[in-house]
Amino acid sequence: MACNCKNTVTSFLGGDVANPTTFLNCGEADGTYNNPLETGKTQCIAENNVLRILDTYKISGTVKNSGQIVFERTFTGDTDSWEEWNNDGTYFRPIKQTDTKLSAQTLDTSGYINAAGSITTGTHDGSDILYVNRFNSTYAYGHIYGGRSDENDPVGLRFVTRNTGGIAQEAFTLLGDDRKATFQGNVVVSGNNTTLNTLSATNVYCKSVITASTVSAKYSGVTIANATDTTFAMTTATFRPGMVVEFDMGAGSGDITVELPVLADWYYGKYTFLFAATPNAISNFVINGAGSEKFYGMTMCLDGNEIINGADTITFGAGKTTSGTKVEIISTREDRMMMYITSNSNKADITPS
Repeated sequence: MACNCKNTVTSFLGGDVANPTTFLNCGEADGTYNNPLETGKTQCIAENNVLRILDTYKISGTVKNSGQIVFERTFTGDTDSWEEWNNDGTYFRPIKQTDTKLSAQTLDTSGYINAAGSITTGTHDGSDILYVNRFNSTYAYGHIYGGRSDENDPVGLRFVTRNTGGIAQEAFTLLGDDRKATFQGNVVVSGNNTTLNTLSATNVYCKSVITASTVSAKYSGVTIANATDTTFAMTTATFRPGMVVEFDMGAGSGDITVELPVLADWYYGKYTFLFAATPNAISNFVINGAGSEKFYGMTMCLDGNEIINGADTITFGAGKTTSGTKVEIISTREDRMMMYITSNSNKADITPS
C-alpha cells in the first residue's frame, strides 16, 4: 500500500494530495519545487487544502500551512485480509504500523498539529526553549490546557523533573476536579504570598511578617539562657508574634533585659514568657516596652494580686523568676500592651514602674 506516485497539480481546490507532489502557481511560494523541499524554498498549503505525507517528510526550506498536513506511515505485512485494516471514518489506516520520523529544520503552521505519539522538543544542552505566546489581550496568558476536549473525565497537569541520576520524579501536580496543587519539594516565595482562603501547613518558616485574619498552626518557640548579662531587642522578624519564649534563669548568673518590638509591628499579637528552671539567686529579669506604649493588666502572686496600670517597665527581683512563672503580653491598637503575670513569688518581688 505504500504510495510512490508523483503528480503535478496546477489547480488545487482542496482534498487529498499524495506525496511527493509538485505544486504550481502557489501565491506564497517562490517557484516550482519537489519533495524533499530544498533550502530557501517555501511550500504553502492553502486554506481548506490537505497535504498527505507518506513515511518521511524532509524540509530544508520553510512550510507555511493554512490548511492541514496529514502524516501517514507505510504498512508492512499481510494486506490480503481486510481484517488487518481499520476504517477511522476518513481514511483506511493499517492497525499495525512501522514507526517513522518527521525530520525538518522549520515547521511554520497556522493550523493544528495533531500527533498521536509523544513529542520531544529540543536536544540535551541545546539551549532550546518552548515558548507559549499570549492568548489574547483579555486573557493575557500563555495557555496550557489539560486535555483537548471534554471527555467527561477530570484532566489535571503533572510536572516531572529528573534528578542527577536521570530518574524521573514527580515535582508538581494540579488535580483536574478541585485544582488542588501539590508540591513535592520546598516552596520558596521571593515576593508577597497572598492566600485568599485557608492555608494549611505542618511547618511554616517566614523571614518577614505574616499578615492574616486568622493564623492557625503549631506553636514555635525558643529558649534563652542567662549565661551572661544580656539585653534582647526583640523584633517581629526574629520573634514572631505567637511564639513561646522560655527563659532559663538558672543556667548562669547573668541578668536578662527584654525590649519588646515596636507595637505597630504586632497589633493583636501575643508573646508568652515561661520560666521552668529554678533561677540563680542573684539574677534579675526586666521587661521594657517599646516607645510610648504602656503595660496594663495584673500580677497574680502568692500573697495576692496587684494591678498594672500604665507601667513602662516590669522588674523581677534577684532570683524571683521562680519555676512556674508565666508572663503573657498581648498588644492592642490603642498603644497598650496587656500583661498578665502568674508567679509563685510575692507582690513585692515584681515591680511595675
